[in-house]
Amino acid sequence: MEKYPEKVLCAECRNLQSYAFSVEKVQRVWNGVECSFNKRVAICNKCGNRVMVPGLEDYNEREFDIKFREENDYILVEEIRDVLTKYDVEKRPLSRVLGWGEHTIENYLKGQLPNRRYSAMLRRLLVSYEYMQRFYDENRNCLNDHAAKRIGAKLDYYRSINSHDSAIETIALYVLNSKYEITNMSLQKLLYYIEAFCQILLQVRIFDNRCEAWMYGPVYPEIYDKYKSFGSALIQVDEIDLSGELDERYRKVIDFVLNQFAIYNGVTLKDFSHAEDPWKKAHAGYGQKERCEEVITHEEITEYFTRMHDIFDLSTELGVRKYIESLGVI
Repeated sequence: MEKYPEKVLCAECRNLQSYAFSVEKVQRVWNGVECSFNKRVAICNKCGNRVMVPGLEDYNEREFDIKFREENDYILVEEIRDVLTKYDVEKRPLSRVLGWGEHTIENYLKGQLPNRRYSAMLRRLLVSYEYMQRFYDENRNCLNDHAAKRIGAKLDYYRSINSHDSAIETIALYVLNSKYEITNMSLQKLLYYIEAFCQILLQVRIFDNRCEAWMYGPVYPEIYDKYKSFGSALIQVDEIDLSGELDERYRKVIDFVLNQFAIYNGVTLKDFSHAEDPWKKAHAGYGQKERCEEVITHEEITEYFTRMHDIFDLSTELGVRKYIESLGVI
């Protein structure tokens, strides 16, 4: 939220006056392209003339820059800063590793508009560490040891969180590439429901990894450990199309589970699981905040959700809604 003084000098009134903001539609040309823009102006409350407000022109310039870039598909300055953060790299080393002039990124951060090719390259770096890996492998000798190690460490990290060498890793990554906002807590519960629904709807154990009854609900420890660096924040992974790596039957069930359960946050999903027999039986005898690593068996998950399926018909959205209502959480 921008902060402006309550009163400014009005040239017409010749003293300090309060003012109100209004919007004026203007046309501007940048880089040979005309763009309409709603410019914010300040009007004196007493005489109705325009007044100058410190910081207002800077605000308008920033807003125009964002609008122009978004409408014409140019990378935003903030997105370029995100690239620097993602790879833990400074401006000049990033320019060097991409094979550009040393001051290119620095100029872009000052507001210079990149050409479309460079803009697309920077955008791709944001969603694909593998794309950065190509430049790193080709141009690492252009970097000093410190910059090379920092970028290399980040690439190793992104390689680890985007790896999918097992069924559960592939499914977790598929979930994280969905349209939903996923934390580590919600990911664990979604995997639990995916296991259950694949068992009752397809009669398939889609993965057989150990599931434990932690204080915050069912957890698959190896997946939890893989993404624990995100803490309680949303998990951010690169955009990967995994549709070809999952059987269509599995994708349909996974998508169904996501549509029914991923609309809830991790805390609500935890509360659902606390009302269900598999977690309650495995966690029995432990205090609410006591560490517990008891196994929630696959058999217990299958048995419980088979019973719920017989009662509610969990193959339908209506059935799932009725089941969720029966838990008494929401």
